[in-house]
Amino acid sequence: MPDGIPSFWFGSGSPRLEVDFGCHRGTFLLGMAEKYPGSNFLGIEKQAARVEKCLKKIRCHSLANALAVQGEGAAALAQWLPDQSVSTVHVSFPDPWPKRRHASRRLVTKDFLEGVARVLCSGGVLRLMTDDSAYFSEMKNLVRACWEEIPWDDGFERPVTAFEKTFLEIGHPPHRCAVRSLRS
Repeated sequence: MPDGIPSFWFGSGSPRLEVDFGCHRGTFLLGMAEKYPGSNFLGIEKQAARVEKCLKKIRCHSLANALAVQGEGAAALAQWLPDQSVSTVHVSFPDPWPKRRHASRRLVTKDFLEGVARVLCSGGVLRLMTDDSAYFSEMKNLVRACWEEIPWDDGFERPVTAFEKTFLEIGHPPHRCAVRSLRS
């Protein structure tokens, strides 16, 4: 576990933990932490400069229930998150790596989905959102095998991500999918 992730976030009886993969500069992460102070929010971001910006905003807003760490994909899941410790994993606008030779760099892969299934609590949810139609089709094909699609609207109010706002403003609503693992 990286320095700074409170170990008590993972104990029995601890509050709900949600993970935001690719938290960018933290718009969604901070919005969720402010809206749901009784839950904990962990942002995982590949780029160190973005993590620093996110941490600065978290400190500025005095959000004890939010944290951003530098990490990547399935490796971050394997290293830091215990089995059945997460209620929701958010993946919003991951880099689609559209060139065929770069497709192996995509976040949403079979290995990543296996890691997500391991860390999700019983009834936990994976929420996928992207503007890239081809990548979304690939995501849907990957989750089809071991996940059940559930309604996107689950009654929780969520802030709009920075990328989501951009695409909505130009009239391109994102592709969205919420799924629950079929594994027990």
